[in-house]
Amino acid sequence: MSKSKTRVFIYGSCVSRDTFEHLDPEQFELVAYVARQSALSAYTRPVELMAPPTLESQFQQRMISGDFASTLRPQIASAAAGTDLVLVDLVDERLGAYLLPDGSVITRSLELIQSGSEQYLPQGSQYLAFGTQQHFEYWQTAISYIGERLRHYMPQADVVLLDIPWAEWSETGEKTPDSFGVSARDANPVFQSYAQFAAQTLATQVISLDPSEVVSSPTHPWGDAPFHYAENVYLNIVQRLTGTEGRVIWGAGATRTMTADLPVQQDAGGAARAAAPGAAAPATVQQRVPGAGQHGQASAAPLRRLEGGPNFLIAGTQQGGTQWLQHQLSRHPHVDVAKDAAPFFSRPARLTKDEEIQKFLEPFADGSKPLRGHRSPGYFWVADPRSEFSPPRKHDTAAAIRDMLDPNAPVLLSLRNPVERAISAYWRHFSNAEIELGAGIFQTPARLGIVDRGFYRRHYEDWARTLGPERLRVLVFDDLVERPRVYLQEALSALRVGDAPEFWDSLKPKVKVGNVGWLPQFKKQSPITAQEIAALHALYADDIRFMEELLGRELPRWHNVGRLVKQYTAEGK
Repeated sequence: MSKSKTRVFIYGSCVSRDTFEHLDPEQFELVAYVARQSALSAYTRPVELMAPPTLESQFQQRMISGDFASTLRPQIASAAAGTDLVLVDLVDERLGAYLLPDGSVITRSLELIQSGSEQYLPQGSQYLAFGTQQHFEYWQTAISYIGERLRHYMPQADVVLLDIPWAEWSETGEKTPDSFGVSARDANPVFQSYAQFAAQTLATQVISLDPSEVVSSPTHPWGDAPFHYAENVYLNIVQRLTGTEGRVIWGAGATRTMTADLPVQQDAGGAARAAAPGAAAPATVQQRVPGAGQHGQASAAPLRRLEGGPNFLIAGTQQGGTQWLQHQLSRHPHVDVAKDAAPFFSRPARLTKDEEIQKFLEPFADGSKPLRGHRSPGYFWVADPRSEFSPPRKHDTAAAIRDMLDPNAPVLLSLRNPVERAISAYWRHFSNAEIELGAGIFQTPARLGIVDRGFYRRHYEDWARTLGPERLRVLVFDDLVERPRVYLQEALSALRVGDAPEFWDSLKPKVKVGNVGWLPQFKKQSPITAQEIAALHALYADDIRFMEELLGRELPRWHNVGRLVKQYTAEGK
């Protein structure tokens, strides 16, 4: 091993691995690669309650066996004298981990899922979902311990954290596929809290890219995923890491193929893709890394008032009738609601980028109708770090609306019985493979907001303080179902729209509340219990009372637990 080369220890995922592949092999060489091993697994004792599955791929077998054996700690010690640079990224944390009854941990990796081993976990095993408060708190302890070991055994090495956001768009202009039901837009805010803590506790230098600087590549050797980037993204990382140009390895002018001794990855749909053939092991580099970590993210630019954008919002809650309201209002001669419901005000990366702002404003450029609306049911959600159901951090959406939108723009909040809303969201997320089989409604990932979005009092009071209560108009989903014309009239009244007889004459509101075709099978796989419904109703009791006081009316259906049990559980059938 030539001492003239920078010796690299990788603890991370394909992000660090593919970055390394783009380094000059005359200057860098690989001494160790630890993947598929969460910080929780690396921190805890080796697994003894079950054996690792047997896999065909040697690389995958080595990684999952290493996870069961918690090998990161001894590998740090054994590679200490021969390491100059440690590359770290956090993508392999994304699927969470399993806490076994004896305190050991298994990372929920693609290999574990593929092997079917999840169904053989010891009784009493607990799933720690990435992004939940419980996972984040355990993970903070674990990553702090790893930082201590790196400082103890490798004081001479540079530690660099690659804080690269998932790509929302591919280089072809298409949206990137979800990874196990999680989109880039949902994943990035959650990763932000983890990356910030890792940067502090590992005493690392950080290389960050702005979301506008990353795109995925559908032709990436490991498949299409939001963290399988186009080659110019890796070249950008290498430039920031070394101050020199990286090498092209799969595009035009490629100097070599990808390394064969690397994993067979899964694309977003779960299909296996074989690695491209190449040399048996990474060859790699030279002097210490100059200027690493000097290109962190720039401070956020101030928000500016939008010109020509929407002049009202539909920002109710998921499963609360907002899409129906959008369709109906757009039939009015004076109202138009943009069809694109992609979030804008809740996405910090979009708020200060000219191209993102322009993209958001495009549907409103016509201006043929005086009232222009924007809908996103994900907006009405305010995090509370004290709540076990709340994600660690959430962007202040109401503040962005206040600063960027017309200060007189009304906001329509279409809200549904919080218990029914939670049940509906639970089955929808379960059908999208975002919830573990057998996980009850109170064990769902906090990042999904299945429980937390129903705390209407918290969300409303925050929005009222930020925007002013005079701008907020609450509509009730029950009215949409039972009295759709009254519901619509309330919405139009809040928008101060003049009467339009032709609108009412032609309107035939169809309200269909029930199961879509695929839902019954998922209800059987992950049923709701009467106990869960009773617990949800007790949890939301204050919010229901608050909404009744705010509206000046009783909401009897929101109190009828017996109806909910009969409608939504097997016990009630």
